[in-house]
Amino acid sequence: MTIENPEELSESTRTTKAGLAAAIVLVLIFFAQCVSTARRDSVSWDESQHLYSGWLSWKQADFGFNPEVPPLVKMWCAIPLLHRNMTQPPYIGGSFKKEGFVLGQRFLAANGIDPTLIPARLMAALLSALLAITIFLAALEMYGQTAALLALALFCFDPNFLAHGAFVTTDVGASFTLLLSTYLFYRVLKAPSALRVIWLGIAVGMTLTAKFTGIFVLPMIVVVSLLDLWNRRAAHVRKHREASGPQLTMVVASISAMGLFFIWAIYRFRFAARPANLALDPVTNQYLQELSSPLSRSMLLWVANHHLLPEAYLYGLADTKISAASLPSYLFGHLTHQASRWYYPAALTIKSTLPFLLLLLVTIVALASRRWQIRREAIVLMVPPAVLFVLASTSDIGIGFRHLLPIFPMLYILIAGCATHLVHRNRNLAYVLGALLLWQIGTSELSRPGLVAYANEAWGGPAMTHLYLTDSNTDWGQQLRYVKTYLDQHPNEPCYFAYFEQGPVDFRDYGVRCQVLPTGSGTWTGMTSMHFGSNPSVSGLVLVSDGVLAGADIPGKTNPYATFQTLRPDAVIDRAVYVYKGQFKLGPAAALEHVEGSGIFLTQGRTQEALVDAELATRLDPESATAWEAKGDALAAMGRRAEAHIAYQIALEAPELDPVFEQELVRALRRKAGA
Repeated sequence: MTIENPEELSESTRTTKAGLAAAIVLVLIFFAQCVSTARRDSVSWDESQHLYSGWLSWKQADFGFNPEVPPLVKMWCAIPLLHRNMTQPPYIGGSFKKEGFVLGQRFLAANGIDPTLIPARLMAALLSALLAITIFLAALEMYGQTAALLALALFCFDPNFLAHGAFVTTDVGASFTLLLSTYLFYRVLKAPSALRVIWLGIAVGMTLTAKFTGIFVLPMIVVVSLLDLWNRRAAHVRKHREASGPQLTMVVASISAMGLFFIWAIYRFRFAARPANLALDPVTNQYLQELSSPLSRSMLLWVANHHLLPEAYLYGLADTKISAASLPSYLFGHLTHQASRWYYPAALTIKSTLPFLLLLLVTIVALASRRWQIRREAIVLMVPPAVLFVLASTSDIGIGFRHLLPIFPMLYILIAGCATHLVHRNRNLAYVLGALLLWQIGTSELSRPGLVAYANEAWGGPAMTHLYLTDSNTDWGQQLRYVKTYLDQHPNEPCYFAYFEQGPVDFRDYGVRCQVLPTGSGTWTGMTSMHFGSNPSVSGLVLVSDGVLAGADIPGKTNPYATFQTLRPDAVIDRAVYVYKGQFKLGPAAALEHVEGSGIFLTQGRTQEALVDAELATRLDPESATAWEAKGDALAAMGRRAEAHIAYQIALEAPELDPVFEQELVRALRRKAGA
């Protein structure tokens, strides 16, 4: 019995000029579509801080400015900026997350958004093109030219990769490095050599420094090794060039050492996250204490104390767990404090194309029924997606389907291999396969513009995605060019905008002529909003981002724009910005301005003015717990303890106090009321 027959082996090593030309055309079409996205979409939520962080990593070896993701992809995207004389905004101090978003926005604004962002996005698009090429090469070697072209075509018209392929974020970069590691390990399994192991070690190092989920690449390789050895033993086959058990042990040890070396190299062999004149905020030991798991906390503290990994890398690993506990998750119209275990399975069925899901189902059935034998290629391609899917589904973070993107390249190769195998057995299936490919192309093209909000036809298409998901599934703040076009067509209407990304981005930088309505992210980053005074009424156009409306910005009962959920919008811009025409009372939103103002006055010692602002906030929104807390704080600062106690008690009983999403506020109010 053999694992590969000679006919399949010869096919897998052969490509024609026509096949190569078709592959080149597909990659160019994909790259062109990514370039179009790079120029069309405004800056998305994470891009400004990622790009500024990448530039700082090159110029100042500052890896602690944005340690929440490793530096590789950020530095790659920042390469076009290295020849320019860039303006650097001064540091503001404070927590690393706040400083990252604030300075990222200022960095783009100071240096010109398009001249700074678009070249970086073209580097991201090039990385996506390299991913497409790797898909073709891996599928060619594993399953032959027909499967390679099919996998490449399905990928190049995947609406999710077209939506994210040009963004300065880490999801597509991590997809590339993981697939490259997987493919190169497959080649080591077939015929190990020193050169192949070296290339694999470099790819593993890239995976480890592209995104923190990359740390699972080594366990994946171990699992694949064990399954491959077991499969060979069960088949009673041992080819003389294949890697043996002892060889695989040496390979894993070697690439682990090379991966560790790569991590230290990209952080310039320095433990400290930031240059000598800068410090992390909060400092590492303090931040690691916030980990809820005693095991994770003690392990990372031990590694930090012994300087076994760079400080910024450890800090980012901890942040992946700490941040997950603070982010709300939205699924099927309901917000939860932590992600449902059904979040990623649901997101997979909603945002994957139906041709992909149908082909994946056929592949699973074919493997389970033994109509397609499980061989080395299937093991190599199934283990990493399975591991990542389980990890995602058991995590507490549920803010975007994009976290599943790294599983798709391997699955596209797998389903293409199965599809061509089935067509080889029954030529009539070629018509079905052609129809599915045309469907993939059609669903991608018909969903433009607004591919970020893609959902397949079974769920009503992109226009309906907001009913099931939000955040980067629908609204990553990328709609500002379309918003400006809409407003230019309505020049005489007063405009007010509750923009989801306000803070990391300032919509006024794109020429959007609206008043800034207060939002959670805007308030947190200190971005100024409009002054309501004592009148909460506005008249004209009110624009509300999907993330704001759904409560991803201010979750639960405290969402000041929740009343708009019951109104039918007069227009929808880029499937994620809702336009309402008329006169509206925005009492809860107006109260936010005065709560913030009261806090500012209090820090300045102007207690009487703080009390005036707080009392106005309670009149504008009598059900707001934060307004009553602000009044209590002002009264306490004035020494009026009894009145402050009453204000805190009212806050604790306020209808808008959400015990699920405002647990810290509840604890603070109880402490203050008790005091």
